[in-house]
Amino acid sequence: MSAVTLVLALSLTVHTLTDLREGYVYDVAVYPPLAALALLALSGGRLVDALVGALLCAALPAALVAVTRGRGMGIGDAKVAALIGTALGPAAGVLALGCAFVWGAAISLALVAARRLPWGARVAFAPFLALGCLTVVLVERSGLR
Repeated sequence: MSAVTLVLALSLTVHTLTDLREGYVYDVAVYPPLAALALLALSGGRLVDALVGALLCAALPAALVAVTRGRGMGIGDAKVAALIGTALGPAAGVLALGCAFVWGAAISLALVAARRLPWGARVAFAPFLALGCLTVVLVERSGLR
């Protein structure tokens, strides 16, 4: 497992657990891995790719936060998306974000249909970001993409 994958996996695990338990993504758990991923990108000669990925992946969730005034999604989700973009780069990062939205919609709608979740309930999104990232990493590693 590469250092980038390890930092990303540990970070996404922490964010998934805190978002599920407390409904919050903590800055203190976002910025150190973000800095580590940026340093790893710099040492690997892919800093520009990582920065473009971070900005691109954070832009959509940040726009949703702005449009919904924080009711549709929290700014912590944009920070987690930046982590994913930094690690995976712009193309795979955006794909992971898209997968996260698909997973989030599918699972949430299934829970609503099963009457396990009321319509309009707050749903932690960091776990879906992690699942979207995992989906892209596994597909890339399998050679299907």
